[in-house]
Amino acid sequence: MKTIRWGIIGPGSIARKFAQDIRVVPGCSLESVAGRDARRAGAFANANGLPRHHASVRELAEDAGIDAVYIATPHTGHFESAKLMVAQGKAVLVEKPFTVNSREAVELIQAATDAGVFLMEALWTRFLPVYEDIQQWLADGAIGRVRMVSAAFCVRGNQDASLRWLNPALAGGALLDLGVYCLAMQRFAVGAAPLSSCATAVFAPSGVDELLSASVSYPGGVLGQFSCGFAAHGDTSMTIAGESGTIRVPVSFFAARTASLVVGGESRTIERPFLAGGFEYQIAEACRCLRAGLLESPRMPLAETLETMNAMDSMRRAIGLVYPGEVL
Repeated sequence: MKTIRWGIIGPGSIARKFAQDIRVVPGCSLESVAGRDARRAGAFANANGLPRHHASVRELAEDAGIDAVYIATPHTGHFESAKLMVAQGKAVLVEKPFTVNSREAVELIQAATDAGVFLMEALWTRFLPVYEDIQQWLADGAIGRVRMVSAAFCVRGNQDASLRWLNPALAGGALLDLGVYCLAMQRFAVGAAPLSSCATAVFAPSGVDELLSASVSYPGGVLGQFSCGFAAHGDTSMTIAGESGTIRVPVSFFAARTASLVVGGESRTIERPFLAGGFEYQIAEACRCLRAGLLESPRMPLAETLETMNAMDSMRRAIGLVYPGEVL
């Protein structure tokens, strides 16, 4: 089995999780990291046992010893970094949200298609083992026809507006950072793209959404509801409600290890522990696709990623959130 040699762009906390979890994925090696601050990139490389580091994204793009790249920068860095990697023929796993808006997403997907290069959104929740069981429950009709999916991702985050979460210059805000999980997992449960949505938000002093609530309609008379935000500790669960039963994913649905199937007053709970921290499953899927010569993952198709970006664009128009220099 050919070893797939990985690089990372952005030596931050999410990148550290990637660096730890890739160790349990067979046939992978993490070779380098790139960052705007060479000293920070070097410190990351030393801390995680990487043989080298780069002081720029372009240097990493031109590194012949790298096959695939994980992009872990703030949202505003995803598009340009991914385009550069694709142009150099490197497979790309780009952290959620895929891009800042659907216009960028369309251009990036087209660039990867034209270049014949693998591209996937790194939305790790979609690959967690417990969701394989949930998918089987849905396929078996265990809860009957799905009619509603509700989710929440509400936490009290750092209120420093210079940091990524609330910084408009970095495309911060609750929807792109947290709501993307709710939308993607609703799409997973329903099995169809959103038809329409409405949203309302409370804004932070920095001008981005610190709290957001949305309703989404799907084909077949299915409704989705979700709330997300950095302003308060709240719910982090997901419920898939069918005509004959319910699937419940408790606290932290985005990092779920357990789920319950409730039908006719009887409940069955499953537990699916991780091998490492949870990122290993999306890494393994990317590697599987690369070895199979695929340009996208059938488990996380680019069309679904674009559907989520379109839905978030629509919600941002509804609440009037446009980032500096953006044409939405």
